[in-house]
Amino acid sequence: MQTAGASACRTCSLRFLGRGWGVERILQLVVAGGEGHCVDIMEISRPNELGDIANLGLILPEAKQLLARVQRELSTAQAREHAVRRPVCSCHDGVCGVKDYRDHAVATLFGQVTLRLPRFRCAACGHIETGINWASHCRSTPELDRIRAHLSALMTYRVGADLLEHMFPVDAGVDPRTLRRHTLKAGAALADRAAITSPAAAPEITVTVDSTFIKSRVDGERRFEVRVGNFETEAGGRQVFGSVAKAGTGIEGLIRKHLDAVGGTSDTALTAFTDGSPGLRGILSDAGVLEPPILDWFHIALRLQHLKQIDNGLATGDPARAAAKALIVTEVERLHWRIWNGKAKNATKSIDRICAVMHHFRGEPDNRKSSAPSRKPWTALGR
Repeated sequence: MQTAGASACRTCSLRFLGRGWGVERILQLVVAGGEGHCVDIMEISRPNELGDIANLGLILPEAKQLLARVQRELSTAQAREHAVRRPVCSCHDGVCGVKDYRDHAVATLFGQVTLRLPRFRCAACGHIETGINWASHCRSTPELDRIRAHLSALMTYRVGADLLEHMFPVDAGVDPRTLRRHTLKAGAALADRAAITSPAAAPEITVTVDSTFIKSRVDGERRFEVRVGNFETEAGGRQVFGSVAKAGTGIEGLIRKHLDAVGGTSDTALTAFTDGSPGLRGILSDAGVLEPPILDWFHIALRLQHLKQIDNGLATGDPARAAAKALIVTEVERLHWRIWNGKAKNATKSIDRICAVMHHFRGEPDNRKSSAPSRKPWTALGR
C-alpha cells in the first residue's frame, strides 16, 4: 500500500532520572526526532545495600513489568504515527481520509497491546483501506507464535505454557490448550509450505528414520505410532520431520521433500539408518532410498542384549552342549566388543564360530507357546 505524507522514522530511547543516591530511579521513554515526547515508564526502587547479592539489579517481576510498559508505550507511539499517514487509494484518484477508528488487541511476547488503528475511505470512489497488511484475524505477532512453537517442540504444552508465563510478561495465550492450538496451526502451515530447494547439490546425505509408540488419550485408542526422520549433509545442512502413522500424512512425500531441501539429486549418495524393521525399510524404498539401511549402534546393542538372554536359556544336558553354550556366550560378548570398537570386519568371525556349534542344540523340543531355544539364536543372528 502506498502512503502520502509519511513522516520519517523516529527513535525511542530510555533514560534514568535519579532520586536520592542509588535508591530510586524513574525510567523514561523519550521519542526523538519530533516534539521530544517523553513518557514516564516506571519508578524502580532497589535497596542501596549490596551486602546481599539478591539486591543487585532488577528482579524478574520488575523486568517483566518494565518490558510490558515499554511495549505498550512503543506500540501506542507506532499507532499514533500510523494514524497520521494517508494511503493512496487503489483507484489512484485521490488520497484517502480517515473514516473511523477500530481497536485491535494483539498478543506480543511482552504483553498484550490494544491499538487504536484508523480505517481510511477514498472520497472519490468510496473504497475503504485499512492501512495495514496484516493477515485476517491476526491476534498475535509472529515472534510470539515462533516462541510458542519452539517451546512446544521441546517440552509438553503445560510445561511450555508455564515457562512462557514465568519468563515473559505474556498475558494472553498461556493456557496449554491455546498453546497446543497455535502449535498445530503453525505445523499445518509448515506442512503445506512448498519445499525450499537447496542452492547447491549435496554429494552425500545421511538419512535416519525411526518410529515409536505413544500412549493415546483418545477414547478407544491405546496408542499411536509416530515416525521421525533426520537428514544431514557433510556441509552441515539439516532437515527434520515427524508424522503420525494412519493420519493421512504421506511420509514418503515428506522424505522426498526434505531430501530436496538439503540438496538431494539423482546423483546423491544416500546412506540410511533405521532400527531394521521391515516397515521403515519399505518406506525408505518407496521414497527413493534404495540402498539397504544400516542398523545404528543403539538398536544393535538391543539385539545383542536379546541374544545374550537367549543364550543363557540354552540347555546344557551333556558336556558337548555345555562347551558349545560357553563358546556362544563368549563369542557374543566378543561380538559386542568388536562392533562397539569399530571392528566390524572381525565381527563375522564371531558369528561364524557361533554358527559352527549351533548344531549341538538341534532336536530340542518345541512347545506351543514359543519356538525352540535352538531356533531363537538363529533368528536373532539372522535379523
